[in-house]
Amino acid sequence: MKKKRLIALASAAAMLPGAGLLMTSCKDKANYDLTIAFLSGGRGETYVQALVDAFEETTWGQAYLAENEKESLDVNIISGGGGVIEDSVLNAINSDNTPDVMFLNYNMQNSTTEAFVRARQLVDLTDLLEENVYGEETSLGDKLVPGLLSNYTTQPYGDGHTYTLPAFYSPTGLWYDASRFYDDGKGDEYTPTGTGENAGKYELPRTWAEFWTLGDYLNEQNGNLANVTGNTPALFTYPTAGYFDGFIYSAVAGMAGTDKFMQMLGYAEGIWEDEDVQDALEIVVRLKDYLEPSTVAQANTDGFQQNQQAVMGRADGTAKGTALFVPNGDWLPGEMANSTPEGYEWGFMPLPSKDNDTMSYVNTYLENVYIHRNGGNTDLAKQFLLFYFSDEGAAIVAEESSAIIPTQDALANAAENGIAESTIALYDAYDGNGAVSGSFVATDTVTGVIWNDVLYNDLNTRVFGATSGTTAELLAAWTQRLVSASDQLRAAIIS
Repeated sequence: MKKKRLIALASAAAMLPGAGLLMTSCKDKANYDLTIAFLSGGRGETYVQALVDAFEETTWGQAYLAENEKESLDVNIISGGGGVIEDSVLNAINSDNTPDVMFLNYNMQNSTTEAFVRARQLVDLTDLLEENVYGEETSLGDKLVPGLLSNYTTQPYGDGHTYTLPAFYSPTGLWYDASRFYDDGKGDEYTPTGTGENAGKYELPRTWAEFWTLGDYLNEQNGNLANVTGNTPALFTYPTAGYFDGFIYSAVAGMAGTDKFMQMLGYAEGIWEDEDVQDALEIVVRLKDYLEPSTVAQANTDGFQQNQQAVMGRADGTAKGTALFVPNGDWLPGEMANSTPEGYEWGFMPLPSKDNDTMSYVNTYLENVYIHRNGGNTDLAKQFLLFYFSDEGAAIVAEESSAIIPTQDALANAAENGIAESTIALYDAYDGNGAVSGSFVATDTVTGVIWNDVLYNDLNTRVFGATSGTTAELLAAWTQRLVSASDQLRAAIIS
């Protein structure tokens, strides 16, 4: 077998906060066939290398090697978690080695993807949608799950042109310890969703009214959060405030409808003061009265997994969790595998509905892949993406990451590809419920306005971390900040 030159620029040292790029050589950009950067963590560390290995053996890869008189692909892989990968990408760019392909998301710590979009540095991939994926007679556009391209995440300028593709997709919602609940779906009698000592102690709430009723009951038991334990848990926790993106999206769609949801993503005038949108935002602020007491202090890079553990209980299984619900995506079980109690059963549900007569809405979290226009080999990068979205690529990702890529066949073939039934079942959340996805429209930089701080990070310090103020007062202050920032950003929308 040919020896692949795969130069990984992330290591255990590079995973530490503040660590810089570990340079392994002084090669110029032109000496790499491809440079690929990817966010490691919930999707694992190995899927990109496995894809590159297989891509080299394709007819495309072999033709490229023959044309360039090479024996193997020289691929430079940059990986890391959180802000580390963003720093590494910036260092690579400054070293004249801009990655061709990047698996990076919106709403990351340093807003790297947003900065690329703002500077119009991404390759237009619209024409690529008409190309067939590797080894098949199906175009990329037809291969993808319908509905994932009509949003500001993939089409950030709202002009119908696609600049990022969904590399992974997953329903986001509320995760819980299944052994603690009963659920029936829609009938009159509940049946347990799990087994264990406390199975069926709580009923799974299906509407917001039921959700708050459960929260009030818990607060009676825990002395209004003064005595939160595994036996007297709080209603809710969250990893970091950034995880409220999907929560807010689903809540707004459920309370205000999809038209107003899209107006929200477009910074429409008056949208934050709309009565229905206010109802959704009130849900978020009201959580303060039901929040696991350690959440705010731990809602950061160092402590977020402790908040997730609060739903799981002690790793040795000797105590139940101190919170019932946490918002998250399909990567959560894998991310917490090392501290999961033996026999633990995850449960997952969409956000509660407005009432018994309306649908719940599921936010689809999109993890992105795109090509930077300053990379060294755009044509080969495009071929790599067409391979990624093929059935062969889907099978590799499934094996390496236990994840389903956003193609219709990948979901249909998930069991055959070895995806756990529990993961496949998550996608049942779309049955009978509405679905939304996307991010906010692209804007130029506005001095002094960081949208993620106003919409998400302020929740830690100025809402959930506030030492005084009623729900109405905190909501009014948050709304005022949202209106001010939204007005400024609306004037800076890139057209």
